[in-house]
This record gives sequence, structure tokens and C-alpha cells, in this order.
Amino acid sequence: MQILQQLLNLLKRETTGGQYLPLVDGLRFLAILPVLVQHTSERLIEHTPVSFSTPVEQDQLAFLASRGTIGVFLFFAISGFMLSLPFARHHLNGASSPTLKQYFVRRFTRIEPPYLVWMTVFALVLLVQGAWKLGDLLPHWLASCFYLHNFIYGEYSVINPVAWSLEIEIQFYLIAPWLVGLFFSIKNARSRQWVLLGSIFGFVALQHAMGWQYFPFKPTLLGQMQHFLVGIWLADCYLTRWQKSPSANIGWDWAVVPALLTMAYTWTEEFAKSLVFGAALMVVFIAAFRGKYFSQLLRNQWVAIIGGMCYTIYLTHLPLLELQMIFTKNLTLTTHYLPNLLLQLAIGLPLVLGASAVFYLVLEKPFMKQMPLRSILDFPVLKSFFMKNTSMAKTPVFNYKKLLTIALLLVSSAAFTQTETPDFQVPPLDTLIKLAIEKSPVLRSQDVWIQTKSKEVSLEKKSWANLVSVGGTALLGTNNVLDFQQTTTNQEYISLDRRSAVYNAGVTLRVSLGDVLNRADKVDIKRLEWERSQADRITLKHQIREEVMVRYDRFQADLYLLDLESQNVEAMQLALGIAQKYFEEGNLPASEYTTVLAKSIAAKKQLEESKLAAKHSYRMLREIAGI
Repeated sequence: MQILQQLLNLLKRETTGGQYLPLVDGLRFLAILPVLVQHTSERLIEHTPVSFSTPVEQDQLAFLASRGTIGVFLFFAISGFMLSLPFARHHLNGASSPTLKQYFVRRFTRIEPPYLVWMTVFALVLLVQGAWKLGDLLPHWLASCFYLHNFIYGEYSVINPVAWSLEIEIQFYLIAPWLVGLFFSIKNARSRQWVLLGSIFGFVALQHAMGWQYFPFKPTLLGQMQHFLVGIWLADCYLTRWQKSPSANIGWDWAVVPALLTMAYTWTEEFAKSLVFGAALMVVFIAAFRGKYFSQLLRNQWVAIIGGMCYTIYLTHLPLLELQMIFTKNLTLTTHYLPNLLLQLAIGLPLVLGASAVFYLVLEKPFMKQMPLRSILDFPVLKSFFMKNTSMAKTPVFNYKKLLTIALLLVSSAAFTQTETPDFQVPPLDTLIKLAIEKSPVLRSQDVWIQTKSKEVSLEKKSWANLVSVGGTALLGTNNVLDFQQTTTNQEYISLDRRSAVYNAGVTLRVSLGDVLNRADKVDIKRLEWERSQADRITLKHQIREEVMVRYDRFQADLYLLDLESQNVEAMQLALGIAQKYFEEGNLPASEYTTVLAKSIAAKKQLEESKLAAKHSYRMLREIAGI
């Protein structure tokens, strides 16, 4: 026990202010767990040699495992909560808060060193494997290091795909102090909390009106802001109500599982479901603070310790799971999805947690303490822009006009991008392929066919029941009987009613030699038909993938040709201008001027034809992708 306690003390999170909230680390555990399950499931499905008895597309457990990204949204809300607390405390009761310099230095020294180390390590692994050349990988590494990969390439980092969410976190870090100050400038707590609630659901409405829930805005703050706003709302409720009057209500414990399931089934780009998702996310966090047993679970020492290591776990788990599958992909339990997933989790979770504990102690925990680094906010220009007094702890002065101006410019530019160039907002090829597969009516029909064949296999296995029949009869009747009765004085006949009932039950077993001998073959035939339907589905997926790639390449070629034709038109316009000048001066024959004019007209015609071809190929691409 003493060794375990020493290990707990060694792994315990250190905070700059000394105020440790184990409940928050418990929430981090709740957030990282579904992420680990999802990524383990994805690697199992990709690498296992097992042909599952129920296709993963129809398995509800596989579907729930694929919803692990809801953990990322939990992380966003936790960030909104934690970053809001010091600034909210200052606005509510005058408590000291960090200066902007301290805030940004703290964010930089806390997250940047482990992030840079692991991005560099994983980049070197890709180079050693030969998957990338240095010249091709270096731009991706630089973009990832500066948290700009989503913005520059419009897709997740090729070095460590999970970094997409960290880039969004950084965007929130940059505006959090002013955003919190903006909301907490409303002094009345009830009014402020209603404004925050309205901002959460109002932003979802704006997001769907502008199309920010799709690429290229989805992996940006515009696509995820509502989750951070939930965290700010929770910080307000915690400081004004829950902290002052702590109480536990078991009713919130009962709401946790339904809320998590609701999040799993409403994580889509649909507007109504996004609103429900936001409400369910709030319920989970309220239950964490106001529930009885759920709150105790999150405060458990080991749960909080694992949650405290979540940053290292998040950065390293994907390569560790890939490494694990090299050695465990051939380990199988039955042909069902769940036992195989549990087997891989039983192996992978200890591996990830053990390795992450070591990495956490070496590369993350040392940076949890405040580091004496010089902040870029020391520069006078940045000081004067962000605040009038560099000591926010003494006199915090937020320039709301500048903040609102910046926000309006960002929203306006995003709206302009969305409305002015909608025809050529092309998602990445992988996204198009995924959409085409998900929305293909042919695959939907094939899924129904596979399900039908699966039912036929199940029915054929139970066909022995056709050899047995159970029957029964029941005969009920009433009859009149004359009964002779003699006494000492007279003789008489008495009419009596008698009821009778006869029941008969039986079981009949009909054994046919053909049925006995052929039953196994019939089951095998049905199973082969089911396996063939699954193989046909894989073939259809490959065909759809190839068709999307062909149409995508066709569209890219048409765009390139369009660019060449545009340059040709510009060149011909320039040549025509020169020719017209010489023609008007009498230095160019009319025949040559006419030739140049005809070429200019032909170039414009060709440009219009190229435009039509590009539009047609793009429409074909959109059609197959179902967007």
C-alpha cells in the first residue's frame, strides 16, 4: 500500500496556483477513455483477419465504439471551464488573476515542449519507415509545430492525426481571456448565465447557417466554439452556485448514461441533433458536479491520476496502438466483434497507460511548473494593443471594442469565403471517399441484402425445429342423464346435467433422412451466400473509391486546364492590344490583325468550354459524394 501511495504522489498533477480539482481530472479520464476505445476499434477492424459474424456496419456496439470523438468535445468543454476560472474569479470577487504575460507563458511552457518532442519523434519514425521523404514531410512538420496544419492543408496532420483538436485548443487559448472578460462584464449572474446559454445555442444556429460544421471550417474554432462556451457557462455556475452550496443529487447520477448515449447518437452535422448534443454535454458536466456517486467516481484517486496524464496519453496513444496491432492482430476470440475488441483493449490499455506514465513523468510533469521564459507580449506594440495596463491582476482593462472588431472581421471573412466561392470548396479526397461510401444507395441496398442472408443462416441453423410438431386437443361437453330414485313412499326419475372434459397433448418427431444428411450442407450454402454478399460489398466499396478518385482527378485536371486556358486568354488579350495599336498606326496588315482577333475569340470560347467542363466534373464529384 505504501508503494501505491508513493506512486500516486509521484503521478499526481501539479498546478501553478496550487488549487487542485480532482473532479476535473476525473472528467479528463472520462474524455480520454472513449478516444482510446474508438482508436483501438478502428485498428482492430483494419487489421484483424476475422470476418465478423455481424458486419461492423450493423453492429451497435461497433457503432458506439466509433463515437469516441465525443471525448474530444468533452476536452473542449473542460478547457473552457479551466481557462475561465481565474479570470471569472477576478471579475466576480476581485481575486487576483494572471497577467496576460503570465497566462501566455504558462500556456506555452505547459503544452509546447511535450508537443514538439512527440511531433518530432513521430516525424522521424515516418522518415525511418520510408513512408515520407524529408522534403515532403518537412512542411507538414512545420505546419503541425505551429498548430496550422488544419488551416494550411485542410486536413488532419499526417504526423499525428489527433493533433487536429490541439490546434483548435490553441485558437481558444488566444481569445479566452477577452472572451471571458466580455461575458463577465455582465454583473447580474442570472442574466449572464442566460446570455451564455443563448450564446451556446445561438452559435450552433449561426454555425449551421454559415456551413461552419463542414470542412474547411470544421477543424477550427468556428466549427467547435459551442463546446468551449459550455465550459465557460459551467465555470460561471460553479463559482456562483455550486461552490457556495455544494450538494449531491442522485437524480443526476441516473442522467449520466442516457446523456452519454444521447451524445453518441446525436454527434452529426444536423442542426437539431447538434442542439440536443450540446444539452446532453451540459447534463454530463452538471452530473459531475451535482451528482453523488458519479462525482465520487470521478474523484477516485486512480481515475483522477489517469485523467491528469491525459495530455501525454492523447499525444502518444495512436502510435502505441499501431505498434500493438503489429503483434496482436492475429489474436482472436470467436467471430464476434465485442470479444475481439475487449481482448485488444485488455492488451492495449495497460500498454498505453504504462508507457504514458513514464512519458508523463519525463516529458510533461516537469513543465507543469511555471517556467521563467520571456513572453512575446513584452513587446510594446503588443502590450498597447491587448491591454492598457500590463498587470491584469491589479487593473484588468479589456479593450472590448477591439475584440468585437476582430470577431466581426473573422466572421465576415468566413462568411465571405462561404458565400462567394461555394462551387470550389472541395473537401479532401479521403473525406469525399468516406462520404461517397457512407451515402451510397448501392451499399445501403447491399447492407440490407447482407442482413437478409445473415437471417437466412440463422433460420437454417434452427431448421431442426421443423422436424418437431407439438399438438393438443380438448373436448368439452355436457349431457343429460335420467337417474332413478326410489324412496319409502314413491319412485321418481331425476334429470341430472353432467359435464365432461377430455384433454390430449402430444409431440410428434418427424425424422427425414434427407433433412438429417443435408442440413449441414444447407447451412453451409447459406453461410457461403452471406460471405459472398460481404465480399460483394467490399468490391462495391473499392469500385466507389476508384470512381471517386477518377472523378476527383478529372476535376483537378479540368481545373488545371482551366488555369491554362485563362492564361492563354490573358496572353491573347495582350497580343490583341498590341496588334490593334499597330493596326491603327498602319503598321500591321488587316489580315494579320484579323488572325490575332480570331485567335483571341477562339481562346475565350475555349475558356468558356473549360469552365463548363470543370463545373460538370465538379457536379459529378459532388453527386457521387452525396453532397
